[in-house]
Amino acid sequence: MMMYRVARRLSRPYFHARMKIRFEGEEHVPSKGPFILVSNHQSDLDPMLLHAFCPRLLFTLAKSSVFRSSLMRWLAPRVGALPTRRYQVDPQSVRVVLRLLDEGWGVGLFPEGERSWDATLQAFRTGSMRLILKSDVPVIPCGIAGTYDVCPRWADMEWYKLGRGRETVTIRYGKPIFFGRHDCRASREQARPAATQVIEEALLSLTA
Repeated sequence: MMMYRVARRLSRPYFHARMKIRFEGEEHVPSKGPFILVSNHQSDLDPMLLHAFCPRLLFTLAKSSVFRSSLMRWLAPRVGALPTRRYQVDPQSVRVVLRLLDEGWGVGLFPEGERSWDATLQAFRTGSMRLILKSDVPVIPCGIAGTYDVCPRWADMEWYKLGRGRETVTIRYGKPIFFGRHDCRASREQARPAATQVIEEALLSLTA
């Protein structure tokens, strides 16, 4: 994890120079032990900011296209990004996430499955919620506001043009949510609608 720690330290001054970043509720992120951080997804910046500024080192799932080049296949896993297939069940990524949680790490999920086109919260993918209900670890809701204004989905992300130091981005962590363990599929399916609503309401509150 040495490269991850170095990347965090080097990226923070850059992001601070390109936008005003505010943090709220960092005390809600556990100081030790496994957790799942669940965030809304407005921009390509979201996982980068979480990797750079989350109080704990965090692994996140990234679409497999991120890993197309040999450079990214080598670099991304070393800075906390893990490949997953979008729009379909990916048993391998589920196993990797559960192993990381068993080892005491934090894992970040974007349950919308893709960036929003208009900064509003989109419907959740069922796979993310099933994974959350299977994990039996604290779920930390995280609302990110402002990244859509810096780098929306429909714009090309050109690093030298990114922000002007004027836009404000707020990363707000909510209180832990506990859903308990749901080992069998029937239990997860029964609990999923209510759990989805709880997380949606938390994210809407944190981004209001």
